[in-house]
Amino acid sequence: MKRTLLSILTFTVFTYVAVSQTTDYSKVIFSSKIYEYKNDEPRTQELGIDKELLSNIIDNLGDSLYSEKEKKDIVDKAWLAFSNPKLFDFVFKDFAVKTINNWGQVNANGELVLEPNPYLTEWTINSDEFPYFQLALSKILSHYELITYGDDAEGVKSSFNELLITKNINFQDPKDDDWAYSYLETVNADLAPKGLVALVTKGYYNIIVCKLEKKDEITELFKKIEWDFIQP
Repeated sequence: MKRTLLSILTFTVFTYVAVSQTTDYSKVIFSSKIYEYKNDEPRTQELGIDKELLSNIIDNLGDSLYSEKEKKDIVDKAWLAFSNPKLFDFVFKDFAVKTINNWGQVNANGELVLEPNPYLTEWTINSDEFPYFQLALSKILSHYELITYGDDAEGVKSSFNELLITKNINFQDPKDDDWAYSYLETVNADLAPKGLVALVTKGYYNIIVCKLEKKDEITELFKKIEWDFIQP
């Protein structure tokens, strides 16, 4: 009976992967610089990290931007990336490689060289769970246009075109002496009448926009993965 269930599960996973892979990988070279991947999985339960936490984060950020079914899909991906990076890279291979930084960038020989296990690699090279959780979640949320990045005023302005919630809002141009945080203050003055607020990570430049009434709840949720978002 166990063998039968295992066979069915294996067939289902392979079928899902085969159907979901829409990318032409004939010109892709998979090559890893990792000598040995980690064998242990992130300590989610021990650290108090559960699927409900991710669900609450994505429900708040996704709000009316995504349907309940779509938000569930995002949560399922994020939870698998948190709890089992190796399985995530296998089940969502196409998704995983498309969220890494060098996706689409070819080398001098015209080759697209990719790490075959990008999330497992990030888990392997990070000595602690929380930096991995933050990086994995940022990649997934970025793919769904729920988080962005800008490390100077011009970068911040253009980054709002990458967020679903703000891409149709016209913001004023930064002043010559603006920097990332000062320009975000200007943006928040424009967002406040719309009931929105832009938050940025302390000491870094990941940016999210949420409903003003949800600001405290969202910042507390992110603190559970040691990710501090503040209003400039």
